[in-house]
Amino acid sequence: MPHWISETLLRIVNTVPALFVAEDSPNFALVRVMFVLIFIVIIIYGIIVLQPFWSAVARRLRKASTTDHA
Repeated sequence: MPHWISETLLRIVNTVPALFVAEDSPNFALVRVMFVLIFIVIIIYGIIVLQPFWSAVARRLRKASTTDHA
């Protein structure tokens, strides 16, 4: 499973910058690094934003499981 995830991420990191800059361009590495940094920030932001949602879901499930046993 981790191999599949890493292969997909590498494919995205190599494909998206190629849409904007030719791969043989001297600026390709710079564009790829900038895209990777933006991609990492978006992933971290998504985790931070979704954390309260998952906490609410966990509280709801915990509350439901304690009322079922009582």
